[in-house]
Amino acid sequence: MNRTLNEAAQVLGIRENALRAWLREKGHLNKDGTLAAKHIGGGNLFMEPRVTQPKHLGHRKHYAVLKVTEQGIDWLAKQMRIEIKEIPQKDTAA
Repeated sequence: MNRTLNEAAQVLGIRENALRAWLREKGHLNKDGTLAAKHIGGGNLFMEPRVTQPKHLGHRKHYAVLKVTEQGIDWLAKQMRIEIKEIPQKDTAA
């Protein structure tokens, strides 16, 4: 089960901004918020491509969302020295 960064932060018991700041500080994210090259295909974090077509633009807009795998939740907790007592189901974490 893959989670958004916000959902992962809730599981870890911290705020999304704090998680993003920590990921940038440790070099896991680039300044623009994209995944650092060393983590592509690593199994913990990944970028999920998405497309939207806002009516006011009249054309498609491509973007990517940073996601965390279940393995990534454990990896982040270990790296950040956070003890996870219970991992809520994805639907209740958001």
